[in-house]
Amino acid sequence: MEGANTRGEVDVAKNDLQRKVRSNDMSIKFTELVGKSEILSKFMRVECDGDSTPYAACKTCLVLVKYGSDSGTSGLKRHTCKANSGKNQPSIASFIKRKLPSGVKSRLTDKIARMCSQDLRPFAVVEGKGFTNVAQELLDIGAKYGSNVQVEDILPCARTVSRHVEGEYEKIKLLVMEELRQEFGILSNDTAFVTDNGSNVVAAFKDYVRLSCAGHNINLILKHVFDHLDEDNPVHSSIIKLFKDTKTLVTHFKRAGLQKALDQSLKQSVETRWNTRLAMLQSVNDALRSGKLHDILLRRNELRYLNNIDCELLEDIIQLLKPFDEATRHLSTDQTPTLHLVLPTKATLLRGLSIQDGDSVIVKELKGKLAQAVEMKFKVHLYHKVATALSPSLRSFLRKTLNGQEYEEVINTLTALTETAGTEERRDTHRYEDYLIGPPPEQGAMEVHNFFASCVEEEERKEDSGDMESQGRQLVLQYMSDTKLTRFQSLLDFWREMSGFLADNAVLLHYAQGPLYLSPTHTEMAPDQY
Repeated sequence: MEGANTRGEVDVAKNDLQRKVRSNDMSIKFTELVGKSEILSKFMRVECDGDSTPYAACKTCLVLVKYGSDSGTSGLKRHTCKANSGKNQPSIASFIKRKLPSGVKSRLTDKIARMCSQDLRPFAVVEGKGFTNVAQELLDIGAKYGSNVQVEDILPCARTVSRHVEGEYEKIKLLVMEELRQEFGILSNDTAFVTDNGSNVVAAFKDYVRLSCAGHNINLILKHVFDHLDEDNPVHSSIIKLFKDTKTLVTHFKRAGLQKALDQSLKQSVETRWNTRLAMLQSVNDALRSGKLHDILLRRNELRYLNNIDCELLEDIIQLLKPFDEATRHLSTDQTPTLHLVLPTKATLLRGLSIQDGDSVIVKELKGKLAQAVEMKFKVHLYHKVATALSPSLRSFLRKTLNGQEYEEVINTLTALTETAGTEERRDTHRYEDYLIGPPPEQGAMEVHNFFASCVEEEERKEDSGDMESQGRQLVLQYMSDTKLTRFQSLLDFWREMSGFLADNAVLLHYAQGPLYLSPTHTEMAPDQY
C-alpha cells in the first residue's frame, strides 16, 4: 500500500521500490540531492510516479538507503557500496534478459507509427539493421547515464552526420585500397582498375585510373539500341515485334513443358545476362531449321506462334549480333591478357557494321544505330592503346588507326616507361638486339585470334629515325617497326622472354597483362583483365 506522509513523501514498500529501480521502471525518476555534505553527490533522490520517496539510491550500485529530514545523512554515510569491491565484474542480474511490461512495447509502437507519419518514413525502417543499432545505442546511453539525459543533447544535426559520413568514407576507402594492394600485390598508386560504369563505382575510383569494362560497354551498346527503338517507326516496329513474338514463343514452350521434345531447349532473353537476345533468337532459329518446332506446334494446332515470326529478319539480326557475342567471349578470359584487344574490338565491330549494297532497309537502320552507339559508348583509354602497341601483331593496325597526335602519345608513353628504370638497368638491352639478329620466332598459332584478322597486317619496315632520338625512344621505334615480330603463341610469353628489352621495366609486363578488374555486380571472370 502507498500513501503520503506529513512531509509529502510517498510511503512505498522498500522492496517494491528497489525492484522498480533495478528494472528501470518507467514510473521511477531520479533527482540530484542538494546540500553541503559531500556524500550527497554519491546518491540520487528517488521519485515514484512524480512524487518524492523517503529513499535515495546509490549512483554506483542503485541500492536504496533511507534518507529524509528525520534520518539525515547518517544512513548514506554508513552505506558500503558493493560495486566498489569489483567495479569490472558484472553482476548476475546483468546477464538476465528482463521481461518488459506489454504497455512499454505498445507505447513504443505508437511513437514509431507517429514518426513514420510525421517524417514520411517507410514502416520497414524499424526492421533495418541501422535503425536497430541506433535504438540499442540509445538504450545503452540511458542505462549508463540515467533517464535524465535529454535526447536533444545527444542526437547530432544533419550537417554533423554528413561531415561524419565523408570522413568515414575516406577512412574505409583507404583501408579497402590497402587490402587490395596486399591481396593482389599492387605496389603502385598508379595501378589501373577496370570496373563497370555504375555511378557509385565511378565515384569510388575518382582518384584512381579507372577503365570501363569493354564487356560491359558491349552490353550497354546493345541495351541502349534495342531499348530505345521507336514503336511508331515502321522500321523499328518490325524489330520490336520480332523480339516480342520470339519471347512469347519461348515462354509458351517453357510453360507448356514442351522443351524436352526439342534437341536443344529454347533460351529466354534475360535483362541481367549478357547477349541473351542473341541466344534467344539463335535457339528459335535452330529449332525452326530442324523442323521440330513446326511439327510440335502443328500437332497441338498452335502454328499461330510461328505465323508472325519473320524468319528472314530473324536471320539478319542474328548475323548482326554474332560479332558482339564473339567479341565479348574473346575479351572475357581468365588466363590470357585481353587489354590489347579492346581497340581492335571496337574497329572490328565498326567494320562489321558498315552498310552493304544488299542490306535491307531494316538492317541498314539497325547497323547505323549500332555503329553510332559503338562510337559513343565503347570507351578507349590511353592504356588500351599502349597495350595494343605491346602486341607485335597489332602494331601496324595501331599506326593506321590512330591519328598522329594519338600515336605520338603512345610512343611517348612507352619511351617514358623505358627510361624510368635508369641507365644502370639498361645494360641488358642488348638482349633485344641479339634477339633481332637471331633466328625468327617460332611460327605457331597467332597471339591474336582470327576474329581480329582484319586488324593484323604484314609489317612494313620503316627507316631508322636517326641518332637524335633518345636511346629509349630509339628502342621503342625500333620495336614498333620491326618486321620479325609478327606471330607469337602467347603475348605474355613474348614479353617474359624479352624481359631485358626496354630497361628490364616490369611496368611493361604490367601493361601487357592488363589492369585489375573490380566490379560489385559480377562475380565471374571479367573482360579485359589478366
